[in-house]
Amino acid sequence: MISNYKTLLKERSFIFLWLSQLLSQVTINMLNFIILVHLFNKTGSTIATSFLWIAYALPAILFGPFASVLVDIYSRKRLLVATNLIQAILIFIFSFSRPEGVYLYFVVAFIYSFINQFYVPSEAASLPSVVNKENLPRANGLFFITQQAAIILGFGLAGPINSLFGFRYSLIISSIFMFMAFLSVLFIKGLNDPNKPSSAFEVNIMDFFARIYEGYTFIKNNRRILLPFILLLSLQSGLAVIMVSVPVIADSILKVDVNLAGLLVVVPAAIGAVIGAGVIPNLIRKGSRKKTIIENAVLMLGLALLLLSLGQQGNVTTFKIVIALLNIVLVGFAFVGILIPSQTFLQEETPGGMRGRVFGNFWFIVTVVNIVPVIFSGAIVELLGIRTLLIIMGLIALIGYYVVKTNKINIRNA
Repeated sequence: MISNYKTLLKERSFIFLWLSQLLSQVTINMLNFIILVHLFNKTGSTIATSFLWIAYALPAILFGPFASVLVDIYSRKRLLVATNLIQAILIFIFSFSRPEGVYLYFVVAFIYSFINQFYVPSEAASLPSVVNKENLPRANGLFFITQQAAIILGFGLAGPINSLFGFRYSLIISSIFMFMAFLSVLFIKGLNDPNKPSSAFEVNIMDFFARIYEGYTFIKNNRRILLPFILLLSLQSGLAVIMVSVPVIADSILKVDVNLAGLLVVVPAAIGAVIGAGVIPNLIRKGSRKKTIIENAVLMLGLALLLLSLGQQGNVTTFKIVIALLNIVLVGFAFVGILIPSQTFLQEETPGGMRGRVFGNFWFIVTVVNIVPVIFSGAIVELLGIRTLLIIMGLIALIGYYVVKTNKINIRNA
């Protein structure tokens, strides 16, 4: 497998772009976790952590479409250089602030995410310019692997670093990572500056929203792919709810220091997801029906969430912690068990001319839809506790299992 990437890793400009992506992704996950834990320690409120997610999400909704279009008009290298440098400076300045309340955390998250709306599409658009056409699938695959690994690395490192060095120095370390990403993109060569007239901006913006509407109409009118699409949408909403609840899961369910939340909540879930990523495709290749895999995964998810809600009641014991961690691993496995067959089925059933409309704007739609469940879940935890939220999510998953089980749509193996 490593030999497949040897030719790719000989491309110097690709290596510098890849390093920038790795450092940027690790930093945003570290920053997210550090602020999340600091907010929770300061307020004890899950509503506050929910609004942190909103602060990250709003720029994607408000500016994402415009930023994506600007990438096709202005110099990508300059955008990469500018975004990394500005983010490094922003984090560094924030590390020396002494906010009385919590509003500055939301402002910093909003600004960081706003800048990221220009970095991410610039990075994606730059990839074909720094690798040969034959290596492009491998490059995209490596970027995807890095993105997933950065979640584990970022959340895994953030807790221990925050415990050892404190909030300020953790932010300074994050700013150093971003400055290294800035230095990395300086060495990229071969990025051709787009040379499009400014009139393309209005045309592309209108085209962006037209494609979203076409995708929505296609999904609404095609009942065969509506269920898998709703499953994927629900899955991402559930993931967003879990992520903003990570500190309180560590505090109330595992009963450990919230700085260990990354290691004891995110990492086990990621391990389950990695196992699932290895097992599920093999099951599909061996002829297992996608619908059956999805049914079993949804059932597993519901039961694991319900069992997790029962964790650590009474005295804290090593056995209870191990059981809770195993349930978290099962949650990660179940997420992938739903994700891979649902996404594969959508790819198979969606005509080539519509795939860009269905998948290209999926994250934009997910971000818009997720706002309500994230805020609602924060209110539930605030009023009724994390166990109640996990029970509700578990019951919703079991209802989902019934819906998938009784749905007559035949999700083929093809």
